Amino acid sequence: MSNIVILHGWGSNSLRWQRVKELLEGKGIEVLILDLPGFGITPSPNRPWSRDDYIGWVFQKVKEKNWHKFNLLGHSFGGGLSLKITTNFPEKIERLILCAPAIIRRKSLKTYLFYWLAYLGRKIFSLPGLKSLRPYAQKLIYKLAGSRDYYVADGIMKETMKKLYEERLEDLLEKLKTPTLIIWGEKDDVLPVSDAYEIKEKIKNSELKIIPQAKHSPHREVPDELAEIVINFLQWK
Repeated sequence: MSNIVILHGWGSNSLRWQRVKELLEGKGIEVLILDLPGFGITPSPNRPWSRDDYIGWVFQKVKEKNWHKFNLLGHSFGGGLSLKITTNFPEKIERLILCAPAIIRRKSLKTYLFYWLAYLGRKIFSLPGLKSLRPYAQKLIYKLAGSRDYYVADGIMKETMKKLYEERLEDLLEKLKTPTLIIWGEKDDVLPVSDAYEIKEKIKNSELKIIPQAKHSPHREVPDELAEIVINFLQWK
């Protein structure tokens, strides 16, 4: 029987993958979907975590299942995490599925603007008489920069996000030898579909599937189509 570990994206949880889980299990695939620390029913860690911390936690959960090898699917943040798991422990991963993975990092004008505004905001709203306005200013800055995930995160998870952002993942792509499927929504409004082609170019043993009209969360938008793509990949010899 095939098995698969699914790692969700930042701000998500295992419940959002339930339909996909049911469809995979209907084909005899054993599925382990984890609420990563800080999401769903799993509490935040007691200190800011790195990807290596998350990887250690994931392997502890897999060990509890007594799985020595497994297929791995990661979405968005979970995709970047899955990439590092697979390059670090290729002997453990049979096949890798990257669903709109957050791997390619670009310092856009928007990113620079966000950090500049955040720095300026901290200075201005630390002044006497303005401190009470600081939460509202932060909310506006994060909204303008498209960083809602950062705004809604608690203190430890904010620091975790900073640690994760500092790590460069794209250099791992060319090291990947595991059979890999890349899945992307044609209308992804979070990570550009151009990233899919760049990732495909860098992973030699890879296949790319673009889902028409889907955005960043095909597991919620078109779960039946996503599940069919995953099943076909896992069953392909």
